[in-house]
Amino acid sequence: MRYGELGKRIGVAAITIPPIFAIILWGRIAFLLLVNVIIVMALWELYGLAERKGFFPSKVAGTFAILLISWNLYFYRGRFLGELLVTVVLIILFIELFKGKEGPLANAAITLFGLIYLSLFSSFILIREIPSHSNLDYRVGGWLVILIFSAIWICDSGAYLLGARFGKHALFKRVSPNKTWEGAIAGFSIGIAASIGLRFLFVPSISIIDSMIIGIIIGVFGQISDLLESLFKRDAEVKDASNILPGHGGFLDRFDSPLFVGPIVYLYLKLVVF
Repeated sequence: MRYGELGKRIGVAAITIPPIFAIILWGRIAFLLLVNVIIVMALWELYGLAERKGFFPSKVAGTFAILLISWNLYFYRGRFLGELLVTVVLIILFIELFKGKEGPLANAAITLFGLIYLSLFSSFILIREIPSHSNLDYRVGGWLVILIFSAIWICDSGAYLLGARFGKHALFKRVSPNKTWEGAIAGFSIGIAASIGLRFLFVPSISIIDSMIIGIIIGVFGQISDLLESLFKRDAEVKDASNILPGHGGFLDRFDSPLFVGPIVYLYLKLVVF
């Protein structure tokens, strides 16, 4: 990464991270709306990649559907989610019947895949609201989300920096030629260490073992999720999903790693920790 790009990345992070963390700590509708902005922007970027390949996803229908899913998780904790998804499938297929674009099967599949794939990010709503449904201080949910995001970003940065310095063996050359096993191992180790260290700072109410397991989830599934997004970009022959965030690319580039991490950590917190 050139120094100019690194400076842009640091500048954007310095401006955006404090208000994002403030919204996470506040929670409630403010956090729901933050998640909505992220998933809608990322969805449009993903659909944009598909359009570069000559497909025509139903962007408006996908947007309404992904918002309804996130609102369902916030207001009803996933009740009626099955009925909602069935309705969404039927509506999107109905739209394809009358849209008149080539490739209706692929268009419907991409529309549905995009909204379900990026709905995984809405699992952070469930993590943030865990205290609302248990005997916990409401701030604990916010600190948990901050711990997860911080550990993911530290993991990503460690994998990039140490991989660039010491990496010699390609991790997945067909998907991302610059990623190495050395970088992936460094990111995995740093992700665990960051999660444990941030536990003492943010959420001392969870055990060291729990924070270590969260770090393992981040180190494994965060990097897998990042590879998947790299696969999509490589297929569309682009470097970044968009250039809306200077030095970072797009929302899909910045928030790809949490997509797999969020639901897995939520299940662990729900079934084991709380």
